[in-house]
This record gives sequence, structure tokens and C-alpha cells, in this order.
Amino acid sequence: MEAVLTNVRKVIRIGERSIGITIPKEWLPILGISVGASVEVTLGPGYLLVKPLSTIHPKITQSIKIKHEDEETLSRLIIASYIEGFDVISIDESKDIARRSFQKISTRLPGAIAMEGATFRLKISVDEFNTDLEEVIGAMRTTLSMMFDLLIDYFTSGDKSKLDEVIRLDDDLDRLHFLGMRTIKRTAFRDPSQAINNSIIIKSLEHIGDTLDRVSNTILRLGFDTNINAKCREVFKDMFSKVSSYVSKAVNALASSNISLIMKVLIGREELSKEILGNVTQCIEAPGVLAIAHEAIVAVYEAAEIAEVATIKALMTIGKPETVLPKVEIPQEPSE
Repeated sequence: MEAVLTNVRKVIRIGERSIGITIPKEWLPILGISVGASVEVTLGPGYLLVKPLSTIHPKITQSIKIKHEDEETLSRLIIASYIEGFDVISIDESKDIARRSFQKISTRLPGAIAMEGATFRLKISVDEFNTDLEEVIGAMRTTLSMMFDLLIDYFTSGDKSKLDEVIRLDDDLDRLHFLGMRTIKRTAFRDPSQAINNSIIIKSLEHIGDTLDRVSNTILRLGFDTNINAKCREVFKDMFSKVSSYVSKAVNALASSNISLIMKVLIGREELSKEILGNVTQCIEAPGVLAIAHEAIVAVYEAAEIAEVATIKALMTIGKPETVLPKVEIPQEPSE
């Protein structure tokens, strides 16, 4: 969470034709600017945004203290603190509880370092301002593609190690998701609209990975590999091959802003969902079949969310946005 410093200032007159506002001088080193530096001024709906042109500036450190005796809950609070952008997370519990809670999730939090001291603390060493969200999204897409390939290969080979690898890759996907969401939280001021779109994309990709993780765990838990015939293996292989293709098309539509491809993805959502439900009726006796079909459909709908964001991106490419400033009379100051 980017620290917010608030100060009420007055609009003042500067010379005959200009007006301005002042800022506290102690803010200058925080922003990485000095007297005479140029800034970008943006007029938004009901607000004025002033940003330094330099991309490098000192980072404001945000700290939080959390406490909970339940280790699972404490792990969740650590993750939430990480995503919210806190740089130092102090855990007000015994070191044993704090250490175990962190160890459960440590590999999924890039840049999180445990600091020894009187209190168990985590320091987050991540440069969000130079993290490329496009690269994060690209890495998530690559990881998802590998997860789909492994799951499809399982239905061909019956090799359960493929499922174990899917589950492991989901941890990698979580790590990218947490980094992406943290970066969005810290840099959303640059482009709030794009930040919302990126958060939808990253969350949808992460949710698709979760569906594959749950499918793999369901198969392992229910002994799916020993209780399904060759025909049903082919049904599920075909199902996830089509879901994988659908997800790939949604991401390609986003990257290309191709409105025709976007519409094919959105229109195909219902058709693919019905096809999945229709095909699994052939294997209704297989253990966990409905749960697996449900996860496949969830993946389809999450991919469609990405296509919805692609529609917005295509709109900005096809359309011609115009800004019309309201006609407002500026009151004149009374002459002295």
C-alpha cells in the first residue's frame, strides 16, 4: 500500500495570468524532485493529479503489525499484508508461531525476508516501480500452459507425477500473482484504469491455475487413475485440451486487441460450457466427474473475463476518445 500524505493547500495567484498551489518542501526529497523540476499534471473527473517525470524516487516505507494465534489465519494475514504493499510486517506472536506461519508460504512471496530481533519481522525487498506487469502476465500465461500440458498428458499416460508437477506449478503461479497484485497496489496511481484491468487479468489467470490444482488434487484423492476406463480418459483429455485452447485464445485476444477474436471467445463461452456438461454424462459413474467438469467450466468463465478486458483494450484502439472541458466561469478576485 503506497503511503498517502495529505495536506490542505490554498490555490494562489502567481503573477497576472497564472495560479498555482504549493507543496510542503519536505515532500521534495520523497518525490525525488527539486525546485525547477518538471512535473506532469493530469486533470481527471473531480481531481488533479501531479506526478514527477522521473521514474526513480525514494520509496516511502509502510509497516504493519499483525497478530493471531491460529497459524493458518496468520499465514493469510501475512499474504494480505504482502499484497497490500507493506514493506515491513511485524508479527506480534511467539517466534515459533510466527516462523511456522511464514514458512508455510515463504516460497510464494517474492522478496520476503525473515529478520531476527526482539519481534519476528518480515522485510519485503521488491522494486514494484520497476516490475513489468506485462512480463508478470506473460510468465503466468507460460506457467498455465505448462500446467494444462501436464494435466492433458496425465490423461494419456496415467503418470501421477504429472499431477504432482501441476500442483507444484500452481505455487509458482501464486508467487507471480502475489507479486503482480502487490505491484498494482503500489503503482495504481500511474494509471488507475489500467491497474483495474491488470488486476482482473492477473486474478483470472490465478483462478484458472487454481482450477487445475483442484482437479489434480481431486484425481489423486479419489483414486481416479484406477477407476476410469480408456474412453473416459479420452473424454477428459479432450475436455481440457479444448479449455486450454480457449484460455490461449482469450490471452491472444488480449495481446492483439483483435475484436473479431475477442467476440469469438466471448460467444464460444456458453457453447464450450454446454459441450463439457454434455460430454461428461458419458462418464457419470467415474469418481469426482462432476467436480472436475465444474472446474473446467470455471476455467472457461475466468478466461472469458480476460476477453472482457480485451474488449476494453480494443475499444481504446478502435474508438476515438475525446475530452470536453466544461464551460465554467472563473470568478475574478475583487480588486483592492
